[in-house]
Amino acid sequence: MSRINQMQHRDARQAAGKTSVMRSQQAMKSERTRSELLRAAELIFARDGFEASRIEDIATEAGRSRGAFYANFANKTEVFLALRSLAARRNARGLRERIENITDEEERYRAITGYILEQICDTQTQLLQIEFKLFALRHPERLEELADKHLEASASVNRQELSDLFPGKAENSAEMHRHTLAIEALLEGFALNARFSPEVLNKLRLCEMVPQLLETLLQREKSSLTSDRSATPARRSSPPAGGHAAQGTVLRDP
Repeated sequence: MSRINQMQHRDARQAAGKTSVMRSQQAMKSERTRSELLRAAELIFARDGFEASRIEDIATEAGRSRGAFYANFANKTEVFLALRSLAARRNARGLRERIENITDEEERYRAITGYILEQICDTQTQLLQIEFKLFALRHPERLEELADKHLEASASVNRQELSDLFPGKAENSAEMHRHTLAIEALLEGFALNARFSPEVLNKLRLCEMVPQLLETLLQREKSSLTSDRSATPARRSSPPAGGHAAQGTVLRDP
């Protein structure tokens, strides 16, 4: 290889290296921009409500332009679903860390109850989710689409993170969706009313009432399972109404 060819080959390698570095830096910058927009959106949604919030305000809070927003998200709904997915993954990992090494059923139940209480006390997250659902209800032409997207995002995280901890719960999509909404009803209902009247539904009362409610649900599940085991095949095909519908993936380990 001539000296000229060697120099050209070296220059090509250097140019390729610089291009790779630039692409890596651009990817990191894009990821940082996306993270900042998500952080800003969570603040604006909590402050102004989902429907009243403006893309301009999200971009300004993040220190970015409208163009930067639209380079990362198509609209506010996409931002919310991204936030919901991140929160669901974070919560699923948190629950997994709490219970993955617990084999005793009673200890696992107490750990799950404590975790659910913590989630109820995270009122900003729960109220943001309520805001999104109210937006969907106010726009019936989009209700089915938004509900499907929300349920699929939540249920897909549950399948990925919790299917090995709760075998069989992730096999049926309809069942997973029912479990998802049941748990969300518990979290959002208590969070909303605790914020609405904190003197009446304070943390002490929550610590008393939520475990009792979960215990009722758990005992109902246990009773149903006991009944099923002792029933004939014909009776087993018609389980008691409501025996399983109120159960979420985080309530017990079958």
